[in-house]
Amino acid sequence: MTIRNKTTLKALVLAIAVFAMMPAVANAACLSQAESYRFVKSGQVLPLSKALKRAGVSGKVVRVALCKTRNGPPRYRLAVIDQRGNLIKMAIPAR
Repeated sequence: MTIRNKTTLKALVLAIAVFAMMPAVANAACLSQAESYRFVKSGQVLPLSKALKRAGVSGKVVRVALCKTRNGPPRYRLAVIDQRGNLIKMAIPAR
């Protein structure tokens, strides 16, 4: 197995593990941009930059949505390109 294949495999395993640990997000209702802005402005959720820092996420965020969950606090659903160029999908707490 080449180094690139190992890296891709690691990213895939990480993405699967992250999504397996958060079933509530799969049933989430994502908010519009205006609703997300109101949630952040009112202090109900952290701004994305603070949530990213708190979760230790690094890389380039290419897609984001703020989503309510049925049984828990709101979460940011993200697509991030890491330093190796791999696309990783994840969800992080918004509080």
